[in-house]
Amino acid sequence: MVKPSVLKFAYFLASSKRYKEVKSFTYEILEDYSSHRKKYFDIFMIFLVLSTIFILIYDIKHELPYFLNIFEIVAIGIFIVEWLCRLWVSSDIHMIVINSYENAQERGKEFSLLNTLKKIVLKKLSFIFSPMSIIDLLAILPSYRPLRFLRFLLLFRLFKIFRYTQNVNFLMRVFVEKKFEFLTLSLIFVFLVFFASTIIYIFEGVGANENIASYYDAVYWAVVTITTVGYGDISPVTPEGRFVTIFLIITGVGMIAFSTSIVTSAMTDKFVEVKKNSILYKIKKLKRFVLLCGYGKVGKTLANELIKSGENIVILDPKESEIESVNKERILALKADASDVELLKELAVDKKAKYALVMTGNDALNLSIILSLKSLNSNMIIFARAHNIHSIKKLKIAGAKEVIFPFQAAAVASVEYLEQPIAYDAIDRILLEYDQPIVDEVEIFKDSFANNQKLKKMAISKHNLKLLGVVRGSQNNKFYFNPKEDEFILQEFDKILVIGYQEDIISFKTDLFRG
Repeated sequence: MVKPSVLKFAYFLASSKRYKEVKSFTYEILEDYSSHRKKYFDIFMIFLVLSTIFILIYDIKHELPYFLNIFEIVAIGIFIVEWLCRLWVSSDIHMIVINSYENAQERGKEFSLLNTLKKIVLKKLSFIFSPMSIIDLLAILPSYRPLRFLRFLLLFRLFKIFRYTQNVNFLMRVFVEKKFEFLTLSLIFVFLVFFASTIIYIFEGVGANENIASYYDAVYWAVVTITTVGYGDISPVTPEGRFVTIFLIITGVGMIAFSTSIVTSAMTDKFVEVKKNSILYKIKKLKRFVLLCGYGKVGKTLANELIKSGENIVILDPKESEIESVNKERILALKADASDVELLKELAVDKKAKYALVMTGNDALNLSIILSLKSLNSNMIIFARAHNIHSIKKLKIAGAKEVIFPFQAAAVASVEYLEQPIAYDAIDRILLEYDQPIVDEVEIFKDSFANNQKLKKMAISKHNLKLLGVVRGSQNNKFYFNPKEDEFILQEFDKILVIGYQEDIISFKTDLFRG
């Protein structure tokens, strides 16, 4: 009777949209560092931690006002609820039940509720005995009045702050990642302290030194000496004791230098990771951006032009030297492999990228990046660069809408310049906006006034603009040069190409969308 009820309830939770929403929201504010809600939650919790510490310190020698007692009770209640919520989201009990039941069915065995409960308990215990969970519990404990003799545990509340500050969390991982080195240093430290304190106690703990009355005094002296603190309250008086002191000081300096080098190198590596995560967080906050894969010569030129258009740009490049040179507003650069599908998913490229520019100097890498992007979103617009003319067809087959071949473009441009230098120079100035007139495109949307209207009704000439042509989106971007305005009918996805001054183009777009 129990098994069917448990299974029924587990499947109910698995299919409950409301349950998933509540748990997802709880997980978001507790664990999701990319969420803006968690940022506000963390600030609130840090305030609670610090305020309750001040209250407990004030309570040592003062009588607490009634309102502070109430505040402390509420704060502790919030800490308890927070810990219970973390315990809840640490694992999905209903999914453990369902998976155990379905595995048993597949293997033709009877579903064991007892074994499933063991799995659930082990999962929850792994959270309960995790370092941060223990800190949370120790932080709550001093608030229980009959246990006020454990008041010193209130300091563990300070460690709770680490839970709410991501960067400090990253830095604290240094000690976890370098645990072998620190463990080795600790063992050497303990051995030296034991060795030195024993010797000093043998030679000076028998009445030769009145300050060393017990073995504890000898240990205290050894620790103070090896750390080079040297309070001076205990000084050796025998030649043997002074020799041990010299040895201990020299050893202590070496250990400090060694431990400092370990921490410094680890911190340097961790700061790089912290910086990367900071950039990732900023990218995730963007609603729309242009993805630029590769920041070489072509990539830098494209980035500069996109900045002028007011676009937000996300750059992915595996070369550290290229990323370090990025120092522009509206650009977020990340040292990463742009063909990494998991990274692209994390950045939500399939949903947020307006289009992708694949501009690395390696055609094989460009091909891999295009395939990765298309695997996430088959409709993504991708522009690619080809280093070899034979790669153009491959890149288009992979999914690139247009492929740029810089060497061919440079050759064509050179020929045009040699044959018509004045006309080329004029067009070049217009396209690159060296002069005031610019070329711009105006897209026709489904709900636009211009949809299914004759080109003549757009009154292009009244806005002091010149019509260059229309790109027909429904016909694979076929270009109609200077079509007859009284005959040509605009359609959805068409783009009107005009040339003129920027303020006139803005006026034209405004009137067009007003209808």
